[in-house]
Amino acid sequence: MTKRPALIVAIANQKGGVAKTTTTINLGASLALANQRVLLVDVDPQGNLTSGVGQKGRAGPGGTVYDALTQGVDPHAIIISTGVDHLSLIPADRDLTGAEIELVSLEARD
Repeated sequence: MTKRPALIVAIANQKGGVAKTTTTINLGASLALANQRVLLVDVDPQGNLTSGVGQKGRAGPGGTVYDALTQGVDPHAIIISTGVDHLSLIPADRDLTGAEIELVSLEARD
């Protein structure tokens, strides 16, 4: 069996209320139910994707996406499982609100 390369799908729009989170949850869950491995990454300080998959208030052993962005935590350490087989999540929480300010002052921000 040949291994296929990973496919990255970004669902983004600057405008609010256009179903970005809903589309992400439905697409991710559908792919997972079709036995595809899916990693959802929540980069919204409101954490709506995280709560939308039933994981509000949960973090991986290394924290959340905030810790990966600002503290250099290995992203593998912040992945958590969801209630759906093959569907994992890198969660976000309100700490992410301050990340933009903190990232501007980092020396190595390539």
